[in-house]
Parts: sequence; structure tokens; C-alpha cells
Amino acid sequence: MISAPARRHWRLQAVAAILIAVLAALVAVPWLEPRAGDWALALAPSPGAVVTNQIVVVAITEDTLSTFPYRSPVDRAFLAGLIARLDDAGARVVGLDILIDQPSEPIKDARFFKTLDAVSVPVVLALATRDDGLTDRQADYVARTIAPQPAGLVALARDEVDGVLRHLPSARPGNATFAQSLADNAAKPISGRILYSRAVDEAAPFPVYPAHLVARLPDDWFAGKFILIGTDLPTIDRHPTPLTTLEGSTAGTLPGVVIHAHVLAQTLAGLSLRPLPPLAGGVAIVAAALLAAAGFSTGIAPRHLFIALALALVGYLAVAGVLIARAGVLPPLIAPPLAAIVAGGLVSLARWRADHTDRAFLRHAFAQYVSPSVVERIASGRLHLGLGGEKREVTFLFTDLEGFTSLSERLPPPEVADLLNAYLDRICELMTEHGATIDKIIGDAVVCFFGAPDDDPDQAEHAFALALALDGFAEAHRKRLLEEKAVALGVTRIGVHSGEAVIGNFGGSRFFDYTGVGDTVNTAARLEGANKYLGTRILVSETVARACRVSCVLRPAANLVLKGRDSALACFEPLPAEEAAAEWFTAYTRAFKQLVAHHEDASAGFEKVLALKPQDPLARLHLARLQAGEEGATLTLDGK
Repeated sequence: MISAPARRHWRLQAVAAILIAVLAALVAVPWLEPRAGDWALALAPSPGAVVTNQIVVVAITEDTLSTFPYRSPVDRAFLAGLIARLDDAGARVVGLDILIDQPSEPIKDARFFKTLDAVSVPVVLALATRDDGLTDRQADYVARTIAPQPAGLVALARDEVDGVLRHLPSARPGNATFAQSLADNAAKPISGRILYSRAVDEAAPFPVYPAHLVARLPDDWFAGKFILIGTDLPTIDRHPTPLTTLEGSTAGTLPGVVIHAHVLAQTLAGLSLRPLPPLAGGVAIVAAALLAAAGFSTGIAPRHLFIALALALVGYLAVAGVLIARAGVLPPLIAPPLAAIVAGGLVSLARWRADHTDRAFLRHAFAQYVSPSVVERIASGRLHLGLGGEKREVTFLFTDLEGFTSLSERLPPPEVADLLNAYLDRICELMTEHGATIDKIIGDAVVCFFGAPDDDPDQAEHAFALALALDGFAEAHRKRLLEEKAVALGVTRIGVHSGEAVIGNFGGSRFFDYTGVGDTVNTAARLEGANKYLGTRILVSETVARACRVSCVLRPAANLVLKGRDSALACFEPLPAEEAAAEWFTAYTRAFKQLVAHHEDASAGFEKVLALKPQDPLARLHLARLQAGEEGATLTLDGK
């Protein structure tokens, strides 16, 4: 339904929609994708209990600190005793997530470092550098003290947008991460996001024991395990994780040592959840926008397209779920669907606007010459208007106002305009009221037809009713003008014929007319002209008369051989229903049958008609023909 210029315009809008959709998706990536990835953790592979059961967290809590003479730094003598206890229990590795970046009490420091040298269990110390914000003095102290010991970087990478810890910490040249150093030879290459494990009962996946109680706990709770020592304090070294999205801010904010335990479990299991490379993610976004825009650029109904889009998005998310669960790949979850929705929505809006503009144009254009119901069907798309022409069964009706040209030459131009406009306004109004399509107005003549652009199985009846309505108005209008303005308006001649014609838009690329061409059109025009010769006001062809399925009062006028036709066409004059019972009508019908049969009493019959109705034009015509020696009801008309 969208016209070619409008189609070009909204296609440009479709390109703009794609660009806007891609831009919107790219803007949303840093804000929405991380959160969508948080929910995706529910589908991601988990290290499992076999791995998490190998890890134990020993937490320095507020209760632990209450046993120390001071809160900071953590009592080095206590740490020394704790490490020795874990060594005695047979721990596999001990990781100390407490940065030793400054001296404390010399005696306690000496005991701490002596214990590190004495125990057989590997102890991995926390490592940080100037890149992590240490002062030169702190960095130098750390470098000196940990030199003999294995160590790992404990810095955690927070998301720049919301500060949530989502991604695995990165190693640096010469320095492994804390988890890599703890796993040592058992470490497997991993990348991407941290896979925060949860136990089946939603509890923490690792046992967490208060540090001040470790001395009283059984050895087998620590034997052969990876032990991570760190703080679990309300305001120190706590970080928001993706679990805040899933479990709330309290449960989702974890101590740093617990986060390192999650990273260690992932390292031991060798599991990754890798986001797609930026280039691949960008391609997915652009492809989604292009596909949605292409789909919404088709002629498919928007509601079907939105259903298809919804199903496509569900399918995309289902495939994404499989990639997350089976391949450890995290595709963009928000950006491509967002790009598709925005592109589809904007293209749909552009298409609606173009379609709305075309509908408004059609309503304006066709409302001038088509009935409102037909206009609405055209504008709604329920009625197809093909380009060019199509052959249809139609009924054409021609009108012409007799003698108006000579009348207009005797009247002032403004009066001529008012007179003609008042006449044409009602003529056109009656045509649209009866469901006709107005073809054209040529001076005082009006052409209309039934059967296009809308099919009309009752077109003959509608044309018949219209002809009588037009005649009734024209005669009443003539009488009123003569009485009120002393203007003698001529009669309105009407011709009606049914048949096949080619209907469509004809003209050039800029100017065209929705009209019909063919013999049916020419015959209707010549029937209108034949009224002048026969003295009638309305003539309908036999084709119309036969198609008229309702009770139509018709009297035979003549069998006319019109210009351009080889055979005679029976023509009839429609009459008001009350005329059917008139005596003159019965007499005329009998006389006309005698005329057709070449009966000698035909003249007497028409004389009887004129005695009953002296001004009857058809009776006068046929009586004159008979008196001139002509026979039969066939007349040849060479003119219009």
C-alpha cells in the first residue's frame, strides 16, 4: 500500500533506525550486559563439590580480633601459630590473604618469618605492588619480606560501572595471581568471569572456620586441603559480587578471601565463562538490527512480525543459554535483542508513518469521487488498487446538462459558477450516496461507475436507482430555478450501460486518473447522447435491464445501432414505480410490441398513447417514423 516515494523515504528512515538501534545497544552494553551476565551464572558450569570440598576458609572475625591487643596490623604471633597449627594438621597449601606491607612488633615479626621457614606446608603470601596503590615504602617492604616465599597478586578487578567483582584477576609479567600460586601445578588456564559457586542448599560452598577456633578443630578438617586465611569483617575487604543480583546485597557481598576461594575452585576445575570478543559482539548487534529491520520492512502484518521477533529473541536466548552451560561462552544477552527491538520498532514506526501518509492521501484523493465506505476500504488496505489497469465488470453512468453552454453565455460568470457548482455538488453527492465512483467532471457533465474499485454484485440495481434519483433532483432543481430565479435550466440526460472495461490508473508519471476505457464506456456515453434524439432523459441498455434483479419499471425505447457498433442494442427508459399501473404505460407497451412485429395497428397504438399523454416523446417519435414510412424499432444513430 505504501507508495514508491514514501517507500524510499521510510527506507532511509530504516537505515537511520538501524544506526540508532546499534548505538542504543552499544550504549547499553556497559550498563546492562554485566547485570545480564550475573543472571547467566545460574546456567554456567560449576566447579562442583569435588573441587570446593578441597578448599577451606579460615576467617579472622571480630571475635578473633577481640583476642588481640590491637586491631591492625593482624597479630603476627597469632598468624605464626595459626600457620603452624595448619601445618601440623596436614594442610596441602596455606594462602595468607593478609598483606604484610609494614613491620609490627619485632619479636612477633621474627616469630612469623621463622615459622614460615620452619613449616613444611607451602605458604603463599599476599602480593601487591605500586600498581595497586602501595607507597614506595610499602612496596619495598613487601618485596623484601616475601622474596623467599611463594606469593600471588591479591588485587581484585572491580567493574568500572558499578564496582561489582565479576572478572577473574589478571596476572602480570613475573607475578601470578593468588589463586594461580595456590594451585601451582594443579592450576589450569581460565579466563573471563568468576564462576561464583553455590552449594545445593544455597549455603556457602566452602567451609568457613573462625581463626581463633582452629586450634580446637579436628585435623582431618584441614588435612590435604587448600587453606585460605583472610579477614571476614563488616567494613574491611568486602566486595559486591554478582550474587547481589541473585541473592541480595547482604548475601552477595563477600569477603575478599572468600572471593579468592571461588577463583581457586575455578582454577582447579579449569572452567571459564568467556565473553565473546568485542568484534564478535559488535557483529551480533549489527546483525540483529539488520535482520529485524529487514523483517519489519516487508509487507507482513506488524503483529505477526512482533510475534516472530519475540520467538526469535526467545530462540536467541535459548542458544545463548546452551553456549553458557555447555561451551563456557557468554554471548551478549541484552545488546542484540535490544538492537533488534529498537530497529524493529523504529522501522515499524517509520512504515506506519509512511502508510498513514499514504492512507491520508488516498482518503483525501478518493473522497472527492468515491463513497466514504469505499474510501475507508481503500485506505485500510482491504481494497487493492493495482497499478495500471485490470479488466472488471462495471456499470458506467454518464450525465450531461442540456443547453448549459448557451445559458452560460447569457449569464454573468459569478452566477454561472454558482449555478453550476450548486448543480454539480448535488449530482456528485447523490453518486457517492449510491456507492458510485466518480470518474470525472467535464464542464457540466459527470461520469461515474459501479463495480470498481470495490466489487459490486448489485451494480445494475444501484445504477438504476441512481439514475432515477439524479433525474428526480434535476427536474426539481430546474423547476425551482425557474420559479425563484427565472433561469431556464436544461434537462439532465443520463445514459447507463454495463459490461467489461479496463479500470485503473491511466496517465503519466506525475498526473494520472483513475478511470475506465473500453466499449462499455463509449456505449454509456452514446446512450446519454441518444436521449437528445429520442426525447428521453434516461436511457439504460438491455445489459443493465437484464442484470437488474429487483423490480425495475422499464419501458422499451428503441433498438439502437450506436456509432462504433454493428448490432442493435435494446434500450429502455426507467420510470418511477407508480407509472407501471398507468393506462398510457399499458397502451405504450402494446404499441411498441406491434412496432417490433411490424403490425399495421402500431400507428393507432401510439396515437392512443398520445391521446392519454400528449407530450410523451417516444410515442411521438415512433408515430412520426411510422408516418414517414419507417418500420420496426431499430434506429441507427451515427452521432454521439
